[in-house]
Amino acid sequence: MKSVLVAAAHVDDPIIGAGGVIGLLSDLGYRTHVLSVCGDRSEGYEEAIANLGGTPLKFDYSYGSVEKSDRLVGMLQKLFKSISPDIVFTHWSDEILIDHQIVSETVIEIARRQDVSELYLFEIPASSVNFHFDVSVDITQFYSKKVNAIKMLRGIDSTVFEREIWPSIAYTSGFRGIQVGCQYAEVFKFYGSRKPLSPYHKTLISWSDEV
Repeated sequence: MKSVLVAAAHVDDPIIGAGGVIGLLSDLGYRTHVLSVCGDRSEGYEEAIANLGGTPLKFDYSYGSVEKSDRLVGMLQKLFKSISPDIVFTHWSDEILIDHQIVSETVIEIARRQDVSELYLFEIPASSVNFHFDVSVDITQFYSKKVNAIKMLRGIDSTVFEREIWPSIAYTSGFRGIQVGCQYAEVFKFYGSRKPLSPYHKTLISWSDEV
């Protein structure tokens, strides 16, 4: 059984960027671990991730305080060692929010050093700069779970939720679906395969054959 790590800065990010895929992979039998580096504003997080079928994990950073440090590197290295992920998802590589940027850079570096088989970057519509994708996933079957999961988060400011978070779920999934030919979709930048060594080796649509 393959192991998956979705590593994000804040509790809403993995649901916005990959909530449908978390549901899909969990349903296929993958061991799907979902990390929020920031552990604050997290009321309802465990419930939301469990609703998607994932295992919720949190570090003890606070919003806006993530720093690229030996401490963060050590915590992530320990996590990688404990779950040995075959597939990793994290933030896009150019982000307005510094927490997102630091998590992306650190996770990508560790994933490369750990010989992670596949690495994918997800979008956060409110903060990802010049995002582009080459992998799409039909999440229509899991869209309602994604919606339910984001609504379970109770620690987020209501204005931020209404202006940034909810539109990122309600509009983006449908727009990406229109682009790729389904009702609802999530899209990712494939950041290369290590086994075999290849920049353009795989797409997510073949996962169901490899559980």
